[in-house]
Amino acid sequence: MDAPAGGTSSATHAPPAPHHATVKKRHYSDRTKILLLFLITNSVSILLSVSFSHVTGVGSGDEDSPLDFAFSVLSSSQSLAIDLHRRIEATDAIIKRLISNSGKMKRDEPPPKLTPEEELTLALGPHTLPFGYTPNLDSDKLYPAVGAACHRHRDELKKYMRYNVTGDCPSDEAFAERLMLRGCEPLPRRRCRARGPAGFPDPTPFPESLWVIPPDKSVSWGPYSCKNYSCLVDRARRPGSQDCKACFDLAGKEQRRWVGHGGDLDYDIDTVLASKPRGTIRIGLDIGGGTGTFAARMAERGVTVVTTTLDLGAPFGAFVASRGLVPLHLGAVAGRLPFFDGTLDIVHSMHVLSNWIPGDVLDAELYDIYRVLRPGGIFWLDHFFCTGKELTEVYVPIIEKVGFRKLRWNTGKKLDKGPNADEWYISALLERPMM
Repeated sequence: MDAPAGGTSSATHAPPAPHHATVKKRHYSDRTKILLLFLITNSVSILLSVSFSHVTGVGSGDEDSPLDFAFSVLSSSQSLAIDLHRRIEATDAIIKRLISNSGKMKRDEPPPKLTPEEELTLALGPHTLPFGYTPNLDSDKLYPAVGAACHRHRDELKKYMRYNVTGDCPSDEAFAERLMLRGCEPLPRRRCRARGPAGFPDPTPFPESLWVIPPDKSVSWGPYSCKNYSCLVDRARRPGSQDCKACFDLAGKEQRRWVGHGGDLDYDIDTVLASKPRGTIRIGLDIGGGTGTFAARMAERGVTVVTTTLDLGAPFGAFVASRGLVPLHLGAVAGRLPFFDGTLDIVHSMHVLSNWIPGDVLDAELYDIYRVLRPGGIFWLDHFFCTGKELTEVYVPIIEKVGFRKLRWNTGKKLDKGPNADEWYISALLERPMM
């Protein structure tokens, strides 16, 4: 990954020395100071002794007596220094053993049991950075990213943080999804091991994986009504199945999505790609992409698309990943898209962005899509539905004011509910203008 914005090179700020090196350097520095202090003290004693011998006339009968006395004192001092050095080395060995045993005892001790409230406090921080190292943060603390709405659901958060630290995480995926849909996104991190399905198989090689139903053992089925993929496919084939109730049947309706011209509202994926110079649509995002078929179509054409999804009633994330695609666990439409400014070539959304979203939230979402698209990038608004009155009075003005350039625009009435049903679709291909 690239360095964080505002990062500095190593030529400006040297990285902090490793902790063990710092301790070792300080340890030898202290030893040197002790030895120097000892030698200076003894040297002063020698000088005082020599001076005292001249004053008191000690050894007046022998001119070499002061020198002999000095050599005697130096010899004694050397013996003392050697003895002190041995004592320091012995002390070093004792201290190292104590540190080693202390670390072993700490590792062998079970982690302290915290209440859900204490565990939540630990997860939310702040966490003080070690050694005063503050790399471009203008702070000596780290604050974990947690959605503001999380603080409005403290009781639910305490329940979510009720688990065995360093143990296996509880099977509470459905509960976590409910929190995310309430805006608690991202959720606080937990210090437990996520459960995995028993007998997890190797995935099907890419690109064959794009159109293969994955093995049932590739996902845990605890919270879902269906306990295998055959159940999901059978449910998809029942009369009346629509939208993503049918998207697990890769041999059915999914095989026909975005391929060929199905009408003014149904854009063909190759026609959309042909609206830009060849090879310039390379990376993108599918908002609410179900089981990932849009991303699969793009992958067949050499385009990498990230699919946002939630496990609402079925393991959508695991299904997308089994196809060799990238699922992004994203619940709140009101949240900022987790992409850099001006980086994506294409953003697609089918049905998710529609009149169930409040107008001011949709307004902000469209501006955020504009932000993550590069100049010249395209936004494929696929089957946006609303009433006829909302179409002209609310949503067309909202879409038009963002500043997209219309490459293609189609509206049509939803006919499968009868000619009198006041439900309309918008399909559009919108471009962020070149600067």
